[in-house]
Amino acid sequence: MSVLRITQGGWGQRGSCRRWMRMAALAVLSVGLLGCGTPPPPGLEPPPHAVGLYDPAWMPHRPELPPPQLDRINFDERTRTLSLYALPGNGRWMVQMPGEREGRLVLPQHRVPEADPGEVLVYYVQPGRKPSAPVTIKQIQESGSVHVSLVNQPR
Repeated sequence: MSVLRITQGGWGQRGSCRRWMRMAALAVLSVGLLGCGTPPPPGLEPPPHAVGLYDPAWMPHRPELPPPQLDRINFDERTRTLSLYALPGNGRWMVQMPGEREGRLVLPQHRVPEADPGEVLVYYVQPGRKPSAPVTIKQIQESGSVHVSLVNQPR
């Protein structure tokens, strides 16, 4: 009868499996601590008044997005028409009337029903994020953005 010889090392052995697990754990730990890539290249700086509007969706530290830019919104009192500016990405405008629990989606040109301007809220939403801080129509009127219609004006 002959004696069988047992070899050391190989994948089936316990020692090399531990060594492999240590190397894998070290690789995962180094990628987790150091990251796996370079930071994004610098691009165009967003306007200072729109800080937060261009934030990536994974930035959850803001309680809400910044309020709409009052100097870019017009409200014509005569026709009660709200003229809103284009939002980046898939942003949508919302108007919340007094007594409503939530706002409703509106188009960039929206006729506002008769209501107290201090109680009608205007804000925007970005998909997957919290809504912006609201502004009232009264604040829009007081901002000095007066809409001047040239329709029916003599030439």
